[in-house]
Amino acid sequence: MKLDEGCAEGIKPEQTENAVLHSFAAALTPNVILVDAEQQETKIKQNDPQNLVKKAVDERQTVTDKHLNESVELAFSTGLFSFSEIIFDKGHRHAIVAYRFVCGSLCGHGNDLVLIRTGNKWKVKGSCGVSWVS
Repeated sequence: MKLDEGCAEGIKPEQTENAVLHSFAAALTPNVILVDAEQQETKIKQNDPQNLVKKAVDERQTVTDKHLNESVELAFSTGLFSFSEIIFDKGHRHAIVAYRFVCGSLCGHGNDLVLIRTGNKWKVKGSCGVSWVS
């Protein structure tokens, strides 16, 4: 994922020489399942609610509210949440991260966020670039 360059205005990213591997403790992420992104994108295409809409339009198939709700629930359950490397300033008071959630061709959202640390907590200071919803 590429961050909007204007997002970092006034924030000088920390310069690091070595790449850092991040891992998540299962205790911190009990409802998160790490997946292969390419394999998950195949599932997203298969479960895309747009497929149901296309059948209704192109094949004149009857689609009920129940069918549509089930299709959207399935799409959400197989959606892919991803985020960029987190960029910190030298003092670790600001951070920038991009995220996206994709669950179909017309199903998803994402944004670039600027975070600020106040005490021991991080808060969203603002967003930059274009927040998107599909």
